[in-house]
Amino acid sequence: MAVVTIEHLHKSYGKHVGVRDVTLTVDEGEIFGFVGPNGAGKTTTLKVLMGFVFADGGSASICGLDVVKDTKKIKAFTGHVPSDVRLYADMRVKELFERNASFYRGDCAPETKRLCELFEVDAAKRFHELSGGNKKKVSIVCALMSKPRVVILDEPTNGLDPMMQKKLFEELNRQTANGASVLLSSHNLAEVEEYCQRVAFIRE
Repeated sequence: MAVVTIEHLHKSYGKHVGVRDVTLTVDEGEIFGFVGPNGAGKTTTLKVLMGFVFADGGSASICGLDVVKDTKKIKAFTGHVPSDVRLYADMRVKELFERNASFYRGDCAPETKRLCELFEVDAAKRFHELSGGNKKKVSIVCALMSKPRVVILDEPTNGLDPMMQKKLFEELNRQTANGASVLLSSHNLAEVEEYCQRVAFIRE
């Protein structure tokens, strides 16, 4: 069963083509790799799915919901990690987690605690005090704390050391075993080959 469906997607930024005629599906319970060089259109495609930019043509849906008309409903069950993590610089990580959890129904505290222990996140520090890799880990915890049905990750291993990369994919495997679906972009062919069930390539 297709959880994410993209059909003939097109997006331009003025004269520059972001993506052209992209079609793919992500099935329930799989880790799907989206591979291509920098500037190929991976981030644009994922931003369309999250409702951060709007396509000029084609369509996209998540769990049968249109990514434009139903974006609020989609965000309620979708976790997202951007390639460039920018959160409130002066807030403590603990406060960021509390703010993020307030957007979801249910108690995210137990899952947040588990993920912080798994990824060795120091929740007492202010966000601006963190290294790039630790900022990425904070974003991963924010994305997974609500036990989302769909997880969309843009270059999630950038900045992570090899041990944390391994922990991330072990956690994603655990998530998909429980029914979640994962779409992740990467230019690392080795990690895609090892962990993804299917892959789509995008170029030019």
